[in-house]
Amino acid sequence: MRTVLLILAGLLALPLAAGAKTVNIEYILDASGSMIELMGSDMKIDIAKRTLADLVDKLPGAPAEVDLNVGLRIYGHRTGAAEDPEIGCKDTALEIPIKGVDVQGIKDKILGVKARGRTPIAYSLLQAKDDFPEGDGNENIIILISDGKETCGGDPCKVAEELHKSGIKLKIHVVGFDIKPEERAQLECIAKVTGGKYFAADSAAELSKALSKAQEQVLKKESVSVRIKAVGPGTLRLAPASWVAGEPYYFRVVSAADGKEIARGSSLQDLMLPPGTYRLVWRQWEHGSGEADLGTEFTLEPGKTTTLRLDTGIHLAPAKWVAGAPYYWYLKNPESGKEVLRVSGKWEAVLAPPGTYELWYRQWQHGSNEVCLSKTVKIEKGKCTEFDVNTGVKILPADPQMKEPYNWVLKDKKTGDQAVSVGYKWGPVPVPPGNYSLSLRQTEHGHSLIELVPELPVKEGQLVEIEL
Repeated sequence: MRTVLLILAGLLALPLAAGAKTVNIEYILDASGSMIELMGSDMKIDIAKRTLADLVDKLPGAPAEVDLNVGLRIYGHRTGAAEDPEIGCKDTALEIPIKGVDVQGIKDKILGVKARGRTPIAYSLLQAKDDFPEGDGNENIIILISDGKETCGGDPCKVAEELHKSGIKLKIHVVGFDIKPEERAQLECIAKVTGGKYFAADSAAELSKALSKAQEQVLKKESVSVRIKAVGPGTLRLAPASWVAGEPYYFRVVSAADGKEIARGSSLQDLMLPPGTYRLVWRQWEHGSGEADLGTEFTLEPGKTTTLRLDTGIHLAPAKWVAGAPYYWYLKNPESGKEVLRVSGKWEAVLAPPGTYELWYRQWQHGSNEVCLSKTVKIEKGKCTEFDVNTGVKILPADPQMKEPYNWVLKDKKTGDQAVSVGYKWGPVPVPPGNYSLSLRQTEHGHSLIELVPELPVKEGQLVEIEL
């Protein structure tokens, strides 16, 4: 409120300029039955009346630089909610014409109103079209104070948009007083389609503040144009190798110093960024891959384009006997134990940071465990490392109709640790090369794990088939 008064006082101090602009303001006050509801110890309508009257009381009668005209329309105040809806939905009246600034007249009407009826917002806006005086170049403003949405079947958002596009070029600021979340969208739309603003108010203090801000939007001075010379941005150009599977689901540019996200994108178009040193975090697919910090740092300089080659990655190449795509596989940093890349249900090549990693693999969601296919997968910068998934084990039952076992396992002969576990499947399943023993459990209940093959060497590139 103080800001509005200072602005208006400043306007009074200025000499009247030739061709001063005309500002026409119409307050539209909601006096529907819902305004009888209590907020604290007072009815909402009483809070609204006091607040609006106080705001109007501060309006100057003859502002300089601006030819100000202020009017008042009220709806829902002449018919009760129980009366004929056809009459109640046309209950709106221009109580004070938009001509000059009749402060006392506006205050008397506001303070004397009683909340009673329906909420014909759309119809009230239609009627308001004819309230404004004619004149080219006029600024025509409505400040609508309401505590709810339309109750007469109209579409106030559509009506507001039509009014804005009509000859009067009307702009509407909306003050939503104690609005339910599900009703807010309609009032916000009224403001948005007319170039106005929406102000939320959930208490008497907030209503006063919101009304002051709404009026401030009307009477504020024009802004001053200021030009600032800024340090020019650098440009990042992403250059993926031909094997990269198209544009990413998204990528993130993060600070090399603290990992804070600076920018995010999903297109390979050039990206302007402030100068600095960064890393690129890449996610190829929405479903099927996680984020991979590509590791390499790059620096952007003002006014220059930095091209970042995306040519380091890994491709898992399955043998023909591998049964479909894996449930997932991932790379793990053996020193930190942290996962650096995960892919699910795909064989396509994918970008990865350079380094030496463990490759963990799981063929099926149900029926297999994850196994370490290699402890030393080396990904070299500028290359797409190809890893052959071509080493495995399969059991051939004596009777092809024999039911799959509860599970079978491969144990490392040297350590005795279980390396591979397969349930309800004969295979084949990818495994790391090694020397194993094979044990089988026919059913979950009634059978124990029985060692069938004491020594089972599996060499790289072999599919070992075991006949039972």
